Amino acid sequence: MSEIIEEAINSEDKKVDFSDDEILMDHRIEDLFYGHHPGLSLGRATSIFRSRGQLAYFLYINRVTKYLFVAIYMDWTILFRHPVNFFLLVIFFATSISLLFVAGIFIPIYTFYRYCTKSEREPVINVWGKIAKIPPPNRNLINDLMEGMKLLGNNTKRTIIKDEKKIGALGERENLKRVSKLKSLLFFSTLVYKRESEITSVIQGCVRKLKSKLKYDDIGDQKVYKRVYKKLCDCEKKENERDNNNDNNNNNNDNYNDDNIYTFEDIEHKIRDMIGKDEKKIKEQIKEFDLNFTSISELNTDDGGSFCGMFWSDKENFIIIAFKGTTPTNFAEWLGNLTFQCVDARNYLFGQVHRGFYNYLFPLDEESAGKNYPCQKIIESINCKATTLKNMNGRKVNLWITGHSLGGALATLFYARLLNINYTHESWELQGAITFASPAVGDINFSTQLAALINDPRNLAKPLWRIVLNDDIVPKMPYRACNKRMRKYGYHYNVLMNYAQVGDKVTFYGNDHDPTSIKEFFSNESDKDDNIGEHVNRLKSYCKNYCKKKKSKPLGIFRHRHGSNSYFKALIDYEKKIGKK
Repeated sequence: MSEIIEEAINSEDKKVDFSDDEILMDHRIEDLFYGHHPGLSLGRATSIFRSRGQLAYFLYINRVTKYLFVAIYMDWTILFRHPVNFFLLVIFFATSISLLFVAGIFIPIYTFYRYCTKSEREPVINVWGKIAKIPPPNRNLINDLMEGMKLLGNNTKRTIIKDEKKIGALGERENLKRVSKLKSLLFFSTLVYKRESEITSVIQGCVRKLKSKLKYDDIGDQKVYKRVYKKLCDCEKKENERDNNNDNNNNNNDNYNDDNIYTFEDIEHKIRDMIGKDEKKIKEQIKEFDLNFTSISELNTDDGGSFCGMFWSDKENFIIIAFKGTTPTNFAEWLGNLTFQCVDARNYLFGQVHRGFYNYLFPLDEESAGKNYPCQKIIESINCKATTLKNMNGRKVNLWITGHSLGGALATLFYARLLNINYTHESWELQGAITFASPAVGDINFSTQLAALINDPRNLAKPLWRIVLNDDIVPKMPYRACNKRMRKYGYHYNVLMNYAQVGDKVTFYGNDHDPTSIKEFFSNESDKDDNIGEHVNRLKSYCKNYCKKKKSKPLGIFRHRHGSNSYFKALIDYEKKIGKK
């Protein structure tokens, strides 16, 4: 693909065409047709439960029961070697089943509430403007985010951000820059939630029907082609009517006609016309930032839920890979994330990884997948776009990886894959991964091996920062049967739920409290400043916050901040505190 772009650049035409839309579209089509997510399927039962997410609850119970049965069958001595762990595991799953039953009842009500609530349909900038108490049209917030985006790119000139000149200590100026970067990356992680899923889910349903119904019989296949093409046309017509779009009369030739003969090529052409229409809300919200966006992988899903998106800036020369988190109203997606079953990840990563997270990026059947799995398609799309940007700007592109909640977990796995294969490319440079509210993704073996790669001298410039709120319960999940205190006494690693977090954690407390992170205390910038007093003050602040955390109220567990808006509020609070110094 890079050869095609280079040929276009080296052509004799005076106007160079840097477009790579067709290549990216080819990757999306391949991702749709090759992708397959087993999710909570049980063979033929999938078709029964797919249309009713709440009924997938029974499939969840089946999977949990099977998981416990296989664990005992493979090693029945675990009942005697780790009785407490096994008992807690059973209690944990029993509690999860009970809570999910209640959730299955209230999610439809919550879905209706979200649909009727105006704030849920508001642009991210408007919602964040209210949080930051910035009056419309939120110009100051937009400028702040644009300044943070400049820091994400390859800028030779030093970027001076808001209030930086007022701050004396070098360390605090650098902290202000870090906050600006975090706000921009959180903005991208939040924007991907704004993609609609109706058109994408219809396309995925049509692709699924093609893959299951085609028998290579001309008469039978023609019936399948007609049904699929009609469904696509009906969906497109409904979308045009909803948008009051009367300018599509020139597409009448593409409308369904029962007398016509349709081919696979006709269906692919129709999919190419429709794909991407779900992204209109995202593209509308990034117009003022001179950004571009496209979805690049549906992550083996078949309901338009989780996906991987790519933002890029021609001017600032950066690419952001953002993974969408769990849709609050997608009950089947919640069930998949809460199974907590591990899978051997050594074919692509290391150790054992949460099965639900692993299936989004990697195939279970490695022999038939080849290179047609989401993680590889994402890398190919990055290479394609980065080659274009490098040829435009003459320098390597900065690549950042981010995501919120489930998106943070997937960002961690994708980052781990790049480090594990030591992947490099002539057109881009990995700057690191920053996740928000990410749960643990793998066991202690996964955690230690990824930590070793992060601490490798070759990777020190591309760290993994894990941003969490002190009262967010999701980063504390899944349940850990083997904590650090037990490990140092030689507690056995091979337990049923041996999850461990990875990356450098930065904990925000909100209000006037400083975030805590040991590695941030003695950064290179502070060393240059040689301000011993600043080191002492920051260490003192860490100790105070740590003590406050230890003395938290017993009912504090019921306080729960997880949404991206809560994380933005914490960043704003800290930014205001820096500005007062």
